[in-house]
Amino acid sequence: MQFYTAGADPDEVPFTPAIATRGGRTIWLSGATAYPLIHKHPHDPDELRVPAGIAAQTRACLDNVRTALEAAGGTLTDIVEVTIYNTDMDAQDEVNAVYTEYFGPHRPTRTHIGVNRLVGPELKIEITAHAVIPD
Repeated sequence: MQFYTAGADPDEVPFTPAIATRGGRTIWLSGATAYPLIHKHPHDPDELRVPAGIAAQTRACLDNVRTALEAAGGTLTDIVEVTIYNTDMDAQDEVNAVYTEYFGPHRPTRTHIGVNRLVGPELKIEITAHAVIPD
């Protein structure tokens, strides 16, 4: 296994943004929220300010997913599976519009789950993914 911290000091964060297995071909991505991908632990509230709207938070999540994936040598078109955790299922259309901006015609498998709360009370969405880098 290879661990990719996307620039974080591994001793300062309690998780790894991306892990590659199978000779670096399969990438497992941690859940990404609108919080900065790399931030202080314990949390600094000033560092964790996020946009209010779900569309802007979805963009921030997907930017974080892309950052972690690129650190492991992949691109968004290598993603084969996405899981979305959403606190506002009535806003699915907004999420889907932003999602399509990022993925275009690429359509990984996807699960979209409604949840009561995420790690921060102001967070509306979290996205995790798995990717396979072609030979």
